[in-house]
Amino acid sequence: MIGAALDTALTLGWWLAGWVMVLAAVLTIVLVAGGAVVAWAVRGVWRGVVGPCWAYGRSRARIYVEGRVRAADGRTAARNYEEAA
Repeated sequence: MIGAALDTALTLGWWLAGWVMVLAAVLTIVLVAGGAVVAWAVRGVWRGVVGPCWAYGRSRARIYVEGRVRAADGRTAARNYEEAA
């Protein structure tokens, strides 16, 4: 009777240890994947907010600059700089 109880306790202990290991592995995978997704999203948002215009590539940068830079017109004065001294 005592032997059966010890055998049952050992069996349940190993079963519990096995489930703890499996759940720890699954939780680790979920946390690492979640961290990777969050890092990817934050990097995308950060690059979208802070990234320079040339980081888009040549064609997108050209379109971006054309929309942001004011074209020269005839109303501006000529830029003839002379030495002051």
